[in-house]
Amino acid sequence: RRVRKNLNKNREELVMEWYELYYEDVYRFILYMIQDKQSCEDFVHDTFVRAYTAFERFDNRSSIKTWLLSIAKHIVIDEIRKRQRRRLFNSISQGREVPSAFNVEQYVENKETVLNLMEAIYRLKSNYRLVIILRKIEGFSTIETAEILNWSEAKVRKTLSRALQDLKKMNEGGEHVEQSV
Repeated sequence: RRVRKNLNKNREELVMEWYELYYEDVYRFILYMIQDKQSCEDFVHDTFVRAYTAFERFDNRSSIKTWLLSIAKHIVIDEIRKRQRRRLFNSISQGREVPSAFNVEQYVENKETVLNLMEAIYRLKSNYRLVIILRKIEGFSTIETAEILNWSEAKVRKTLSRALQDLKKMNEGGEHVEQSV
């Protein structure tokens, strides 16, 4: 019993360490995917709870961050499917305050561009959205993205290419989209 108790304590300590180290990465990934700040905290929490319960299945083949984002991906895909079935989509929040140190005109122009791009990304099908967020926004390599999504590297490259093509079609200034992403 004592050995089992120590294993649980070590598991708790490790998962709490992971939480401290990777909370922001998991939060940002989930927020990009679902665009819903209220639900985001719950899904981040669910990610770390699942990591705790699946602790024994972590086999060190990938980094902890990659494994956590893979768990988050499954949670997000489940949520997207639920929302699609209910046809409830949230729009991107536009109620942020403008920091006083910024050039307001430039801020508004950039904010509009970023919001338009995020809205376009949010309209993509979920696989395209996943790849763009992981590769272009979060900056993961093709190999890391393939590990997170459990895909081949070739599938990651093809899906990214198709996703960028779809983004260009959505936006009249297609070259602007690719430069922005």
